[in-house]
Amino acid sequence: MTASHPFRWRVLGSSFLVLGSVCFGVLLLDHVAARLEWNHWLPIALGLILSAIVSMVVTMRITWQSRELATSIAQLSLHHAERQAEALRGTTYAETALEWNKALRTLQDSFLDRQTEARKNYSALVELMSMVAKAIDERATYLRGHSERVATYAAEIAREMQLESPDVERIRLAALVHDIGNLGVEDSIFIKNLPLTTEEFEIVKAHTVKGASILRPIEALHDLIPGIELHHESLDGSGYPYGLRGEEIPVMARIIAVADSFDAMTSARPYQSAMDPSYVLEVLERLAGTRYDAVAVQALATLVKRGTIVVKNLRAPVSFQRRRLASELV
Repeated sequence: MTASHPFRWRVLGSSFLVLGSVCFGVLLLDHVAARLEWNHWLPIALGLILSAIVSMVVTMRITWQSRELATSIAQLSLHHAERQAEALRGTTYAETALEWNKALRTLQDSFLDRQTEARKNYSALVELMSMVAKAIDERATYLRGHSERVATYAAEIAREMQLESPDVERIRLAALVHDIGNLGVEDSIFIKNLPLTTEEFEIVKAHTVKGASILRPIEALHDLIPGIELHHESLDGSGYPYGLRGEEIPVMARIIAVADSFDAMTSARPYQSAMDPSYVLEVLERLAGTRYDAVAVQALATLVKRGTIVVKNLRAPVSFQRRRLASELV
């Protein structure tokens, strides 16, 4: 603050000169009035008028400076604050404007540092989620790449439905780990080469709730839970785990359900051959409005026909004797 002292002395000197000049002017008028035998009230009146004029000029000047400073603060813009600090240099508010400029610069630097750190943390989180998705898919040969494909399909569907970019990204991340609950399913059931019993199928169905439980302690991932927990719900209430209907099912879960089913049916698996995408779209369209969201199905159909989504020829998995219920396929 040492640099501000000379300015304070300039303000004191200016005030002294202005007030001193007014007093000297009044005394001079009083002396002239006495010699010319004017009314003794005349110097006082002229002194008051002069004081009023000086006060108005000073007030207008300070008001302008105050308004400029208030505008600078309200803008919360570093560029604007720098311009205002330059405009107010040498005025009553010069020091305040300079300090506000410094404060804004500090805030901006802090924000940029936090933003950079957040980007790094986000990238690390996405990379970790991708690794988890691959680990889940590696438990069974026929599932390799399933989570990444579902994430890609879901993001494209969401984008085609004209959802906001942040929502598209959340849906992509949720789809990437939509089967994370399978970590809680025993290998003996997950890769069983015989038909699942009713009890075993109930255990497999619980992967949605288990997946939500895995993510729930991580506050930053709470937005992804609906897509993980509810992607097996059906519009007609026949889905699981809660039997939700229609609009009770979040858009995120409805989109992932379509993407998940599309990949399941177009991929070669031990219990089924890969189905033609056109045929799969016919199946989804027949079930649109009852099991699947009609808008999401239409968006998927548009993407496939446009060539945005292309189903690659995946190698057939190692075969073994196994048949599943139709409800298990998706």
